Amino acid sequence: MDLTRLATISHKEMSDHITSRRFLLILVITCLVLGIAAANGVNNYNNALESYKNGEVGFLFFPSVLRAFGEITNSFGLYGLGAVIGIAIGFDLISGEREGKTLKTILSRPMYRDELINGKAIGGIATIGIISFLGFLIVVAILLILGIVPSLDEIFLIGVIWLLTMLFMAYSFSLALMSSVLAKTSSGALILSILIFVTLTYIIPVGGGAFGSSLLLGAEPSDSSYNSGSQFQKDSFESIQAEYEQKRLEIHDFFNMFSVRSVYNNIASAITLPSHYVITEKIGHVDFALNPDLAENVEKPTFWEIIGDKWIKIIVFIMWPVLFFSVAYVKFMRMDLR
Repeated sequence: MDLTRLATISHKEMSDHITSRRFLLILVITCLVLGIAAANGVNNYNNALESYKNGEVGFLFFPSVLRAFGEITNSFGLYGLGAVIGIAIGFDLISGEREGKTLKTILSRPMYRDELINGKAIGGIATIGIISFLGFLIVVAILLILGIVPSLDEIFLIGVIWLLTMLFMAYSFSLALMSSVLAKTSSGALILSILIFVTLTYIIPVGGGAFGSSLLLGAEPSDSSYNSGSQFQKDSFESIQAEYEQKRLEIHDFFNMFSVRSVYNNIASAITLPSHYVITEKIGHVDFALNPDLAENVEKPTFWEIIGDKWIKIIVFIMWPVLFFSVAYVKFMRMDLR
């Protein structure tokens, strides 16, 4: 593989993307959505400040400006903006060339197949980087206009959130690129991308969690036989029920690994909402509700503590785009162009 040719192909792909009407439309939609999300995020931040000053339960630490970015990550992950951008950029990279009968012409020039697919991938990811960077730049500009100035640590964490967002968009992009290699037409690649995304994001986590719980744990314990029993029997039932719920959550967490959207929001929310992260994952929501004093001496988690706690999910987060691109690469290298 010649690096000069790879750089040339990557530059051309990125130029084709950023000069297209599709790029302009995606950029405008992204800026509008993130502008609205930033306004909602600032409102949430101000409300959190007021709630913290009033000593309301659930606000353990002084609210950070990162709370405003909770709406940004929701827009990219929970509401699907990141997936839409990634699929829109990558679904016709190879299938479009095949439909236009230009793929054989391109490969008849002095270049190798790996240079072409690697160049298209680099150009597409660079385009995604530009879109997401401009979107985050607009959010930071809105914060500065409103008089909210992030500290150096917060700027670092904003950069981390942007990197996580880039990885999530790279996941959907690599999924679309794989579909573009597997399908013969752009419409087929788009449909295949959506089907795989919906299956991994919704069907497997929801259906797999419910089926796995039913198969491995059976029916949820019933308290009908304990209502008239002694206090010891009632305490035993509560213990059995808590153990069942814990195992059920572990099964659902396993199947949620198939949903990169869930993994992305889970990691990002630990950074943007540290109080919620500590209450739900460190202390336990039920235990905190029964005894809020459990959080009295808890310190705010650092970035590295969050990374140490989420390292398995971070590996899964990186694994999926690598897996999709590997499938696309192997298939493209063996593709029959006759």
